[in-house]
Amino acid sequence: MKALAPALANARRELAANPRLRYGVLAIAAILVLYLFLVLQDWQSGLAERHASRSGYLAKMQALAGQEVWIQRAAAVARTRAALEAEIPEMATLGLAQASAQGWLRDAVVAFGQDVQVQAQTPAQTSQGSIWRVPVVISGRLDPARYIQLLRQIESRPTLAVIEQATVVNRQNRTFSLTVVSYYRIKEAPADAAE
Repeated sequence: MKALAPALANARRELAANPRLRYGVLAIAAILVLYLFLVLQDWQSGLAERHASRSGYLAKMQALAGQEVWIQRAAAVARTRAALEAEIPEMATLGLAQASAQGWLRDAVVAFGQDVQVQAQTPAQTSQGSIWRVPVVISGRLDPARYIQLLRQIESRPTLAVIEQATVVNRQNRTFSLTVVSYYRIKEAPADAAE
């Protein structure tokens, strides 16, 4: 504190003696006040914008919460989810799930002759843990009417199976490829999935 007093006294003397220094200090002070004013104005406009946005969001949520249709929709979604989960068969192991997927698809294509092949793909675990996607590719040559018949047969399966990709490569040769994904609930996780 003692060292600060002589330095302040010296600065006051120089400020009183030099008018250019006084004008410079006043200009710096004015710039700082202007800068502070602009910062506060930006902060205030940001707060106002956030308040308006949150007020609009709150008004929307209050309007949606007042609708009674959400309770009905939640019940409908719960029923749909339960129905979908009931369509997912349970298997003891992933190998049995792959065999089941290949088996029912081989049975489905037997009526279409040797021009249709079934090839298994690598299964993948879904985000729900015990549910696995088991893809199988069916490819070959069929005329359009029989192709549609195969699609209907796959879609009519009582357990959850989805045609993930359908490709008709050449209309003249009637070449096609289908990726059919069957879903299975696996009781025990495979050893390589745990690693």
